[in-house]
Order: sequence, then C-alpha cells, then structure tokens
Amino acid sequence: MKWNFCAFMLLMLSVICRAQDNHYSQFYANKIYLNPAFSGTDVCPRVILGFRDQWPGMTGEYVSYSASYDQSLNGIGIGLLFNGDDAGRGILKTNNVSVIISPKVRLFQDITLSFAVEAGLVQKKLDHSTLLYPNQIGPNGPLVSSVSQEIQNDISILRSDLSTGLLVYSQSVYAGYSMHHIMEPNISLINGPNATLYRRHTAHIGANFYLLEKDPKKRRKGLGPKISPQIIFQQQGPARELNLGMYYSKNKFTSGVYYRNEDAIVALFGVHSRKFTFGFSYDITLGKLANNTMGAIELSTSYRFNCRQKKRNPVRADCPSF
Repeated sequence: MKWNFCAFMLLMLSVICRAQDNHYSQFYANKIYLNPAFSGTDVCPRVILGFRDQWPGMTGEYVSYSASYDQSLNGIGIGLLFNGDDAGRGILKTNNVSVIISPKVRLFQDITLSFAVEAGLVQKKLDHSTLLYPNQIGPNGPLVSSVSQEIQNDISILRSDLSTGLLVYSQSVYAGYSMHHIMEPNISLINGPNATLYRRHTAHIGANFYLLEKDPKKRRKGLGPKISPQIIFQQQGPARELNLGMYYSKNKFTSGVYYRNEDAIVALFGVHSRKFTFGFSYDITLGKLANNTMGAIELSTSYRFNCRQKKRNPVRADCPSF
C-alpha cells in the first residue's frame, strides 16, 4: 500500500530530473515515429498499430502504444501520429499527437529525397486516483472514506511540439536523420525546476541484399530471400544508444535480431502479406536487471489500403516492416 506513495515520489523526481521519449524495438513498425520523413514512402495509405510492455517483471512497468496513418498524395507524404506512454500502471501518462507533411523530390530515376515537418502537442498527466498517501492509512489498513490532502485534482499540462526529418532512399538503400522536440518544451507538472523534453536525434541507415532466387515468379514479386543490415543511433539528452541489427526475409516471413549497446538483445519475427503485417519482438535484458525485469514484449500490426497506380509512380522505400 505504501508503494503507491513511494511510486508517486519517484515518478515526480524523474519528471523533474529528466524527460525522455518512450522506446520501441520494432523501429520500422513505427516508421514515422523513428523519422517523420518516412510518411508516404509506401505510396498507398497504411495504418500501423503498436504496443510495448517494458519490464513486465517489475511492479509499475512502462506500457507504450502507438497508432499512425500515412499515404502519398500527389507526390507529398502526409501522416498522423499518436503515441502514448503509461508509467507506474497509469499513474503518469504522456500522450503525443502530431500531423506530418513530407514533400518528395526525385533526385535520380530510382533515388528520392524526402523532407518532413511534424507539428503536434504533448500532454503529460498525473492520475491521483490510484495513489495512496500516508494520511489515508489507518491501523487496520486503508481509510476508504478519507481524502488525500496532498492532491485534490489530477495535474495535466499541454505543450506544443515541433520535429523534422530527412530521408534519402531507393529500393535497395535508405538513410536518414531526424530531430524531435526542436523547441525542447518544459513538461514539468509542478512549479520549480524545469523538466525539459530533450531533443531526440536519430541517424539511421539500412540496405537490402537480395540472395539468389531460382523461381522467376518469386523474383518478380520480391518474395525471394534477402538480408537487410541496419545501423540506428539515437541520442536524447545524456542518453545514447547504438542499435546494430540484421533482418532475413523470405516469402511472407521475416526474422531479425538487434544488439543495443550493453543493454539488450532483441529477437523479432514477422508475417506479412500484400495488405497485412503482424510482428512480435522480445527484448532480452542484459546486465544486472536481467533476472528481475522479464525484458520487454512488443507487438505490431498494419493494414495497407488499395490505391490507384499512376503512370509515374513515386519510388517506394523497401525497408523492413518491423
């Protein structure tokens, strides 16, 4: 019972000291979260949903969820993105919603430059209804009828946010850079020290290497085997991480592995068709927390709508779906 009050104090200290974004291991299942310049790179409209349970073995784990929509419209990518994060079983909630505009420029016949501007809102909210304070505990347990004097109402703040991204891609290589939270908004819930939402810098590069496929029908449909090495570097405030990964795809199945510097090994598996995808990944925690956290579980799914094929189609970014 005392955990709720302790959790509140720890969460408030974390809000005062630092503010960082939640993390996804299926980077390409959250493409426009990784880099808004991915908006419209699949040409046809698509909807992507994601869910992540971080450290389920610990009380008060972090749960993240996302939803996005993007498509190409007359050579310009447009996107909508929602991202949510619940800390301490929903005691502290962070929600982001944004819109994205991403013009495309054909540099060469099969190479495209994509630039994006993302504008949105950040909301942080403290739900006091789940907290239990010392003055609400009697000799025989919680005092149901008592009301906490520390907080009478939920605390919530709303801030504007701005991000940008750049992407150069073909059907075999893609590389980009994005900067989120350019204005570094203050998302502190209390008066006093600021809780600056640090700029998040991301640099990423990936490639496709197609292996020998004897069946000509599979070659034409892109169902032959291929490997896709990845390098993704991210920095937000003092926190840095380098992710080295490799995907293997054949027919309708994809498997992959990432190594996140001295933090975790990520194993993932995905199934995809022309319209649907479904991905599952598991973070194997390394270090001292390995026996207590139970890693992280992540799920993703997407749906790709039909669209009219124009005579001069934009180049599609052929990157992994997970």
